Amino acid sequence: MGKADALQYFIENEVEAKNLEGLLALEAYFQTHKDELISDFIHSFRRLCRKIKHMQAQGKKKKIGTITYSMLRTELSEGRPIYLLDAYDTSWFLDRIECQDEYHAGWAFQFLDVVENDLETISKTYMGTITIPDIERIKLQLAEKYNQYVVSLARYAMPQAIALPEYAEIEKEEELDILVGEYFDTSEIVYKEDTRVKDAEETKEWLEEKHQYEYAYEVFANLDLSHGNYEEIDLRYANMKQSDLSRSSLRESLLLGTKFTDCKLQGTNFSHTMISEADFSNSDLAGATFYDAEGSVGLLEGEPWRMPGFVPTSFAGANLERADFEEANLQGAIFIGANLTATNFKGANLKNALFSEADMRNVKLDEQQRASIIWKP
Repeated sequence: MGKADALQYFIENEVEAKNLEGLLALEAYFQTHKDELISDFIHSFRRLCRKIKHMQAQGKKKKIGTITYSMLRTELSEGRPIYLLDAYDTSWFLDRIECQDEYHAGWAFQFLDVVENDLETISKTYMGTITIPDIERIKLQLAEKYNQYVVSLARYAMPQAIALPEYAEIEKEEELDILVGEYFDTSEIVYKEDTRVKDAEETKEWLEEKHQYEYAYEVFANLDLSHGNYEEIDLRYANMKQSDLSRSSLRESLLLGTKFTDCKLQGTNFSHTMISEADFSNSDLAGATFYDAEGSVGLLEGEPWRMPGFVPTSFAGANLERADFEEANLQGAIFIGANLTATNFKGANLKNALFSEADMRNVKLDEQQRASIIWKP
């Protein structure tokens, strides 16, 4: 077997299996420890904000329009899983005034190191056709999948990060993006801020046109969008905070990670929607319908690894009086502090969902549901 054939066989029969083991181990670690892991991320964000404020006070830095967390492949190849933090003005990469810090993502890439070590051991059985440089190149090719967990952690940490007083104190543009990805390469938005004044009627008309790919990650906060027809719309990771979407229809919509915090959502129809990672905290959802909604946590059951598993959907502190969750998949969802008066959970999957002990008597659940949920003091 020649070098090329041996390498192809090695990738298909050894690398793919070992990499899957590494990703599944990282998935389990991430889901178990994500609340602890955000501490270091927030510390790195705080440090950068302090540097920004200091440079702005000295007149060396303009208003910030972009903050990036960039995976450095050169560092990764040397065993240092370092992300470079950069703060830019509106000129982005053309902003030559450096304002930088570092974030160490060893928690994620330790699993890639295990994969690398296992592959090195296996390669010894290939009679010298698979070399250490081959494995190093393979490692760098696999790195993007492990980077996706840093993206997920960053997005999960953002609500706490942007609540820091150090962030409030820096001068920002009306539009600000925070991205995580590769250095001068593909990155993903984990937070978008847009304080421009928007016209509610114009925004509603635009949303009802239901364009593909145009609303994801956008900010639609503090707007009256009530009585709207938004069926089958893609609002993944959009920010609807404090908006009024009451009596609207979002049937069969993609609401992955959408922020509905402090919203008016009375009587809104969320039937057959994808609501994994969505945040409905402290919203009024009286009479809302979530029939057959998909809001599970972790990896999708029965599917191979394609992306990091979802963090829990949250209804913490929400008013769910007369809300209908019949046949919804709410595995791992958070209901702590919610008003569950006459809430309908008939046929809903509530495995590992979190409820307050105070709701034990009030919420109507069948025996299987009660045995599968987690009661919190």
